[in-house]
Amino acid sequence: MTFEFEEEWTRAKGEAAMRLASAGPSPAPTPQPGASPSEGEPDLGLAAGPVHSKASGIRTANAEARGKSTLDDAEAVGKSHSGWAAGPASNDCVAGWQRRLRELADLVDGAADALTTGANGITAEDQAIAGRLRAAGGVLEDV
Repeated sequence: MTFEFEEEWTRAKGEAAMRLASAGPSPAPTPQPGASPSEGEPDLGLAAGPVHSKASGIRTANAEARGKSTLDDAEAVGKSHSGWAAGPASNDCVAGWQRRLRELADLVDGAADALTTGANGITAEDQAIAGRLRAAGGVLEDV
């Protein structure tokens, strides 16, 4: 009787180990900021909220800066003295700076989006791994 139990136990552990080893990343729902673990699940200490908060602050600061970086005064000088040889050059320079400032602001917005997406992805993958570990461990605990 003991031999049969040991044999069955060894087989069950082997099957569970193989399932765990062959488990690849699984799609998991994107966690909501500040979401807490479901009933009966351990708190893994995963928190995307602080990253979301920083990304939101970056977006806000960038939006405010976009409105303040028009260089209207410099452009006005170039337009009011259009007869001067420096007028068109000044206008071209201002237009070039404004294009570059918009490009940089777009990069900042993209970085804030990437922070949010990255935090969601890491948290979701960690939760999925924890779920697979619990499921694999449950096979061993049920025996």
